[in-house]
This record gives sequence, structure tokens and C-alpha cells, in this order.
Amino acid sequence: MQFVSLSSGSSGNCYYIQHDGYGMLVDLGIGIRIFKRHCQNYGIKPGSLCSMLVTHDHTDHVKAVGALSSHLNLPVYTSEAVHQSIQRNHHVSKKVPRELQHILTRHTPLTLGPFTVTQFAVPHDSADNNGYLIACGPVRLVIATDIGHFTDEIAAKVRQATHLVVEANYDPHMLATGRYPKMLQDRISGPYGHISNAETGDFLAQHLDADLIRHVWLCHLSEENNTPSLAFDTVAHALREAHFRVNEADGLKLDVLPRRTPTLPFTL
Repeated sequence: MQFVSLSSGSSGNCYYIQHDGYGMLVDLGIGIRIFKRHCQNYGIKPGSLCSMLVTHDHTDHVKAVGALSSHLNLPVYTSEAVHQSIQRNHHVSKKVPRELQHILTRHTPLTLGPFTVTQFAVPHDSADNNGYLIACGPVRLVIATDIGHFTDEIAAKVRQATHLVVEANYDPHMLATGRYPKMLQDRISGPYGHISNAETGDFLAQHLDADLIRHVWLCHLSEENNTPSLAFDTVAHALREAHFRVNEADGLKLDVLPRRTPTLPFTL
């Protein structure tokens, strides 16, 4: 099983997962031309794509979902509320065709090729927001982004993860002293906005299963209110305080996903 982050942040989000010739996307918030260029540069064959999962309806996650779905006849899986909101989103010029809209039911596993996908709720100020547990053999990849606050539901999925993509959006000091107006600061730090580095670190330290977890990627970092080194250092400190061996031999691997540049493929 392979995992590639093509983009992660408010400028666009897109993750590619592949196993045994079956390709799956999670979100497509970058332009279709950028997506095709990344595929060409990084050896991803769009023809191998068989399905797409969508977390929520904000444009940085769904900008080109309809365009790619129409172009490749690609089924799109998400909650009914997200599908409906994508249809209303005027920033999404090409909509997902009705016959390619598939509804997922939370906590009900669905088999897509070699993957078993389970959807769960993530609080955010969107029409709806979904996390995903994607299982394939012994690998259980959990993706949770745009998190207003952590919940028991998220914790239950994170405890099952062998691999985890999780938001670490902002540093509280940078947010409080930055150029954002107070109303926007309150929205970001509120219970349906985003999650801070420290909150993510503390949550992972409490809920990761040390016997299962192998790799954690921090995603959706703010360009204005965070830095990769701050996010990494804050989360790594919390994990080390909880006796995780971060980036040591046979320990937990921790990485920060870049905002605009694709990663090389990770083998899970």
C-alpha cells in the first residue's frame, strides 16, 4: 500500500492511496491542471484511479472533485450533506454527476477494491466533515483534518491506526499576534475551526497505541500562523514526554506534510 500527499493546506488538499493497481483519492482541492501535472511528474496514472473520498465541502478540499469525476467517470463517496453542499458551492464550477454521487453511512464499513473504508464524524464549520479509516491487510490508515475539537469518536479511530494523517493547523502565539482580525482568530481557535499544534500533540500522546502506530503525518498547517518546525517540535515533544521514541530506529516516524509540493510515495 502506498500513500502520497499531493497538497496539504488551505491552498488545496489532495491525498493519493494505491494498492495492487487500485488508486483512491481523498479530496481534490487543487486545480485539475496542477493535479495532472503532479501525476505526470510523480508517476501517478490517473487511469488507475477507481474512487474518491471527500472529507467536507470547503473549496480547498473539493475544487476539482466534479471535474475529475466527470472526466474519469470516477465515483465520489462522502456523506449526503457534503454531496448536497458541493452542488451548491459556486467555487466548484463543474459538479459531480448525480450517477457518480455515492452516500456513505458513518461507522458502516464499505469495501472499495482492496480497501475497507469506515467514515466517522469530525467537528468543523462546514456543512459536514468526515474522517476516514482506510484498512488494507494489517494497515489501518486514519485521516482526520479540519478538526475543531477532538472527540471520543476521533479517539476511537486513532487508537486503531497504524498510520495517521492528522491536522496540526496553528501555533496559538502566532495566531494571537498575527495579522488576522479577532473574528477570524476566534473562528480558527473555536470549537468548529481548526486544531493547534499543542492540542494535537497532547491528544496523540494520550490516544495513540504504541504497539500499533508506525507513522504520523501532520497535515493542513496554516501558512500564516504556523511553521513546519514549530508543528514538528511541539508534537514531537508531547510524544516524547509520553515515552514514544520519535524518529528513532524502530520507533514512531513523524513527518510534516508540505503545503504545495507532493511527497515521494510512502510505503505503508
